[in-house]
Amino acid sequence: MKREYKISIVVADDRPVVLYGLQSWFEEHERFRVTACVRNADQLLARLKAASHDMIVLGCGLEGSYAHDFAFLRELRRTFPATPVIVFTDKTDAHTLSDIQRAGASGLVSPREEARAFERVCERVLSGAEKIVSPRIASYCNAAGAAVSFDTAPDYGGLRPNVTQFIARF
Repeated sequence: MKREYKISIVVADDRPVVLYGLQSWFEEHERFRVTACVRNADQLLARLKAASHDMIVLGCGLEGSYAHDFAFLRELRRTFPATPVIVFTDKTDAHTLSDIQRAGASGLVSPREEARAFERVCERVLSGAEKIVSPRIASYCNAAGAAVSFDTAPDYGGLRPNVTQFIARF
């Protein structure tokens, strides 16, 4: 059975191999649809202004994405506040990761992460959760002993109904 509605995603990174990898991964999942792959900030802004998207995946290789204290990410969040941004980053410094979150990232994922962890971050961010990180990102922060608040728990706001309870409500 094909889903009628798919979660539309725009992926931005200046490295073709990353764009191809992310696009391939998302398209393997029936619920996601990559509507655009862009290689620079200007292309990303043009795509976002032309059509709405459910989520932005911003790669660490996007030109201008990390310059000037994450100014591009801040601008992106200010211009498109309803569209969550997941940053796909190879940064390992706890303070830098915290800065990325303060700049407006809804989720952080390492490119060294397993696919299931990436999917879990996407699910949590799409459900409205903020400051979600993958386990590897959390380990970078824990190893540094940083007093940074990251949410890696798999529960959804304390709600954990089982399938039987969920079906019984309908």
